[in-house]
Amino acid sequence: MFPKFLRNSLVAVSLLLLLTGCIAKQYVVHPPPPTLLSATQPPLSSATESTLSLPVQMDLAPFLATVNDENVIPKVFDQSGNPIKHSKGIEHKYYVERDDFTTERVDSYQSMSQDQGAMLRDWWKGIDLPGTHLPLTAELHPHLGTQAPTPTVKAPADCDAGQGRLRKTMLHTGIVIGMTPNYGLSASVADVAVNTIDPCTARIITTDLPQDARNRLTDTVRGGLQHAVASLHASTVRPQVEEAWNGLRAPIQLEPNAWLHLNVEKIKRNEFSIERQSLQDTLHIIATPVIVFGSEPPVAAAALPQLDTQPASPGFHVVADIPLDYPSLSQSLAARLKGKRVAVKGDFIQITDAAILGRGGNQVVLRIAFAGDATGHLYFVGKPEMNTLTQSVQIGGLRLDHDSEQFLAKSGPDWLAHSSMRELVMGETVLGVTSATDRMRNLLRMALNRTINQTLSLQGTVVSVQGIGVFADVNSLYVRVMSDGSLNLKAEGKP
Repeated sequence: MFPKFLRNSLVAVSLLLLLTGCIAKQYVVHPPPPTLLSATQPPLSSATESTLSLPVQMDLAPFLATVNDENVIPKVFDQSGNPIKHSKGIEHKYYVERDDFTTERVDSYQSMSQDQGAMLRDWWKGIDLPGTHLPLTAELHPHLGTQAPTPTVKAPADCDAGQGRLRKTMLHTGIVIGMTPNYGLSASVADVAVNTIDPCTARIITTDLPQDARNRLTDTVRGGLQHAVASLHASTVRPQVEEAWNGLRAPIQLEPNAWLHLNVEKIKRNEFSIERQSLQDTLHIIATPVIVFGSEPPVAAAALPQLDTQPASPGFHVVADIPLDYPSLSQSLAARLKGKRVAVKGDFIQITDAAILGRGGNQVVLRIAFAGDATGHLYFVGKPEMNTLTQSVQIGGLRLDHDSEQFLAKSGPDWLAHSSMRELVMGETVLGVTSATDRMRNLLRMALNRTINQTLSLQGTVVSVQGIGVFADVNSLYVRVMSDGSLNLKAEGKP
């Protein structure tokens, strides 16, 4: 038997150990996981109108050949009436010869009087027909002689020859060209005018006679042009537009389960431009392109729409909901939170693991595991939110799940329920979207530079890619990404 003093010491140590065990009670926190919510559809994205540029051109050479045909518009115009007499009694006749029409407008203002220049400028400003104006100009050569020029008789001297050749006499005319809603050409004659005073009028007694010749000239030219523009009405770009429309309606496969759906809707246009002897235009195919994942999206039949005359917005934008898997997100979250401590007076916990899970209803669950004066895990719930400024996803409204909150209220520890653990987790739960934007950029790089069919190919560039929204379902966290860039169509090997 132990001595009395030793027995008393053992009793004291036993009591001390008993009291210490009560004070340092180990809390085990194991609440049940949150209940899943009903599935909800991701929010619809606002349609972003994009433009695919399709260049078209038509050859004007046949039209110019027609207007320069002497059987359509004569090359020589004479006075309408009898010869006139010079002051010395010699009979003279007035002739005007024209050069071929060109599409280059000649600037002869500097060789005209102030009144003549103002009159020509007013004439050009007076054209207010809808469409693109195609100017046609031809230099005129007036003659005054005793008889009409023939192959066997020398032509009369040019009034502009020698020292008197101070200015050019130009015939200005033109047509206004437009495109019909059915992709055909429409054309009408704008006007016909001579832009300078004939230098030969000083030698003619009756000054009305040259004006008569001019009236005949302008009337003849106007009639010939009206005959020539009729041939333009048969021109159309509908076949090449229809081919592009049908080629762009089919989804473009990017990966085994990824598709670019252009969603072409309508077609708009700019104005014609003239380059050499061709008529150039750019049609804008309006689309709302998206990248979808899964099986190939169905495409309903749609005929080529009529041409829309409203202006098109520039730029090509693609929207896609890029999925981010929860295991990868959990690894990133755990790397940020592991080892973080939460202390309340003399008690503490240290985070040992973290995971992010889908709950449905556009909510996520954060499971935070810990050890220390309490061991186990807690669940936090919240709604993902996109910070477009920092291009990251944060969890808005983060809070303890109801079951975790009830567990702490009933089983403790009370100090953990009132700790700064929520603030710590919320501050560290910042998810980057670089993987989503990088994937979008890679998908578009494959999509925007490829051949559609034997005569149609795409040539595009991506200027920027950024996250614009986020949505959570049970299986993945979806980052809504939008790209900005440009996309042109190349038809039949011509950009």
